[in-house]
Amino acid sequence: MSIFDAFKMFSDTSVNVTCPECAKSSPQDRQKVKKNITLICPHCGHYFRKTED
Repeated sequence: MSIFDAFKMFSDTSVNVTCPECAKSSPQDRQKVKKNITLICPHCGHYFRKTED
């Protein structure tokens, strides 16, 4: 395993994010959260961002 494979393994992890609408937690891609991309709650279908503008 190269060092680049190790970095990819750690960057592909998910984090639990709580939906502001239904307050349920769901795993979301870490890169999407870090880049502040719009997320979709799998429970209620609400579109939101982790940090609102």
